[in-house]
Amino acid sequence: MNIILKKIITDKTFLVTLVFAAFSITFGDVKLSDIDTKTITSLAALILLITIYQALNILKFVANYIVAKCDTIRSVILVLLLCSFLGSMFFTNDVAILTLVPIVFSIAQKINVPKILTISLLTIYANLGSALTPFGNPQNIYLVSHYHLGIGQFMMMSLPFGLVALLSMFVVLLVIKNQPIDDVTLPSIEINRHKTWLLLGATLIVLLGILSVIPVYMSLIVSVLAAVCLQNSVFKHADYGIILTFVNFFIIVGAISRIKYVQTLLNQNTTSSLETFFSGVITSQFISNVPAAILISKFTQHSYGLYLGVTVGGLGTLIASLANLLALRQYSALSHNHSTFSFFKTFSLLNILLLLFFMIAGITLIYFRY
Repeated sequence: MNIILKKIITDKTFLVTLVFAAFSITFGDVKLSDIDTKTITSLAALILLITIYQALNILKFVANYIVAKCDTIRSVILVLLLCSFLGSMFFTNDVAILTLVPIVFSIAQKINVPKILTISLLTIYANLGSALTPFGNPQNIYLVSHYHLGIGQFMMMSLPFGLVALLSMFVVLLVIKNQPIDDVTLPSIEINRHKTWLLLGATLIVLLGILSVIPVYMSLIVSVLAAVCLQNSVFKHADYGIILTFVNFFIIVGAISRIKYVQTLLNQNTTSSLETFFSGVITSQFISNVPAAILISKFTQHSYGLYLGVTVGGLGTLIASLANLLALRQYSALSHNHSTFSFFKTFSLLNILLLLFFMIAGITLIYFRY
């Protein structure tokens, strides 16, 4: 319990949102119904599940296996970006970053890989890849729940965007030198195959709950049982802070959404899918895309425009996505020269360039859809 409490009270994102939530409760108009219990339950189930995958070293095993097959610097970075893009689809953008950033540093000890450029791109494509599935990131989980989207409806929204994102990856990689390298030797990682198969079965059930095929509370029950049976230590290491942070987000957004000026502004700027898209992109730059999704959803039924807006809006500023801050925190913790400003410059430049590109892509997708 002490470990859990220590993690929570040292989680800066949680503490900042807690202050704003307390302010909202004290001075704002907040209702208990502002907290979306289905989203919180889904998130809790996923957090436990993801922590089990991490504890069993399954994600690192897969990433190491693929990276070991590369023979050029460009191919190493390509595989890392593909792992980030595809991995975030199923295990969230946060997990992709937490898993792959340490691997980048491990590889950089063997070959001359550009760490800052690689981690910046890895984060960008973790954000983009996570947009493809209903459970890839917190805002998708919320949007699926709020708009009652089926798997088919969601994939119709996400697949065209995902294809553009994937193609852009190969274009971006052209700036990386195709320099040959010697074999990369990574630490040997063993996994328990029996536990892995059981965990995959549990994952399927959890995803059925998130997609409303079965009651969502069953997802949480299955996640808890999986943790008890496969790796009970995960209860101490699960990121409860993000769950509590989400509760704070719901409280804050509930209060903001009842401010008359905000109501007028968003009502005027979410009357079409394109307007909703721009509102999502711009709002995300200042309050990040998760609370932006929650806030704007209260004023529009244009789910496609909002989905694209908060997805593209995850690019740009450091606070546009919580995953961006996580990448910076990971880099700072693992970098011995503490060149945080160098990371910030490269990261911001790449994000701004790709933000502009994907805004054009988003506008184009909306135009052809409607």
